[in-house]
Amino acid sequence: MKLRHLRTLFVLIVAFSIFSCADKTVVDTNPERQTYDPSPTVVVERFLNALKDGNFKKAYDYAYAPSTDEAGYIIQMKSIFEDNQVSINSFKVLGTQIYEFSSTVAVELNQTLKSPTTGQMITLNQRSRYSLGLFDKKWKVTGGNCYENCLEEVPEIEIAD
Repeated sequence: MKLRHLRTLFVLIVAFSIFSCADKTVVDTNPERQTYDPSPTVVVERFLNALKDGNFKKAYDYAYAPSTDEAGYIIQMKSIFEDNQVSINSFKVLGTQIYEFSSTVAVELNQTLKSPTTGQMITLNQRSRYSLGLFDKKWKVTGGNCYENCLEEVPEIEIAD
């Protein structure tokens, strides 16, 4: 009889601990860290959606481009996308890390573009990291780089003796 009560008590304790942790929101562990809206994740999502739609003016709102004005940025991005026939098919944010005044957002991108080595259209599922900085209390994309399944590398040419 005691063993049965002990098992029931154990089941109740486990069930209570599982349900007490369910549906909890993670609370910021550092209440002294100021948060800024929109978050780096949202900024990258909006930036990539603007690029996906070919709306380079809107993409400029989320980019930090101190060496050019809006018109120059639009011309430059339009040229890059047209020359390389780039189109973003879809993307998914994999994770975000926020430091004090900078952030990194990892993204999985599915895009179609013209191969620089073969000239053929290719579709890539690649992973990229976007760097962001905090400027006038707003997160801005400062750069991005591919870290997995990037464009094919140019093969080395071996010359026979």
